[in-house]
Amino acid sequence: MKILIIGVSGQIGFHLYQAFAGSHQVSGTYFSYPVPDMYRLDMTKPGAVKDFAAALNPDIIFLPAAMPDVEACEKNPALCYGINVDGTRNVLTAASEISAKVVFFSTDYLFDGAAGPYAETERPKPLNIYGKAKNEAEQLIRQSACPHLIVRTSVVYGYEKQGKNFVVRLSARLRRGEKVKAPIDQLSTPTYAPNLCAIIKELVERDKEGTYHIAGPELMNRYDFALLAAEIFGLERGLIVPATTEELGQQAPRPLRGGLKVGKVCSATTTRLMNVREGLIDMKKTMESNATANLV
Repeated sequence: MKILIIGVSGQIGFHLYQAFAGSHQVSGTYFSYPVPDMYRLDMTKPGAVKDFAAALNPDIIFLPAAMPDVEACEKNPALCYGINVDGTRNVLTAASEISAKVVFFSTDYLFDGAAGPYAETERPKPLNIYGKAKNEAEQLIRQSACPHLIVRTSVVYGYEKQGKNFVVRLSARLRRGEKVKAPIDQLSTPTYAPNLCAIIKELVERDKEGTYHIAGPELMNRYDFALLAAEIFGLERGLIVPATTEELGQQAPRPLRGGLKVGKVCSATTTRLMNVREGLIDMKKTMESNATANLV
């Protein structure tokens, strides 16, 4: 199978590459964070996307690339929609011309957090600009003629060179001796990136289509998640301060009781969902292994 990953420089894109490269022909793109042997592509440029896809002619296009910073999206809606909606439209147009399947990545921020975790059948009701943009992008995909797989996930964590995800940032701040405020009232289902991509690989190889929720099996607030991460990484738990969302003063409204139900994907695949402790332990081993390799 010939695969194109748009956004291989990001966390999910990196782990997708790791999951598929051993058994399929995989190419990838980046935009602002260069990756060796990969191609630079601005997915907001329709002509560039169309020409690039036509030249590579993949069977499947994965689209983890996005503007995922929820606060930045709230402050700059035009940029958010330009990347997350218009960029998706450009990829769909290009995919339709080469009859490629599209695998799109979405979020539990599609829901208002009144009664999570949520199943695939529940109606989206996003609270913030990021969630609204992702909801519009999903609608574009469903309205297109492209065969597609929409993967919704929640609070993805794992080894990441750019150091953007919650656990990596938390670890770095705790190592510097900084206090970190973590919300006690934001619940989600944290998802370990390599486990997420292993399940996606199984879905793709079984030629599944439609919408699937892939997330960790535990509903957990950010404060407890942070405490567990500190414990696993051997860092000072006392530096983590519980706070309410209101106290944090975040600009973008957050769904407080979010997360995703995973019954559908569990019935469709055999790969087991890893709990948070298992994911964090594996993440620690991976980070230690990479640190050792960099010293050699």
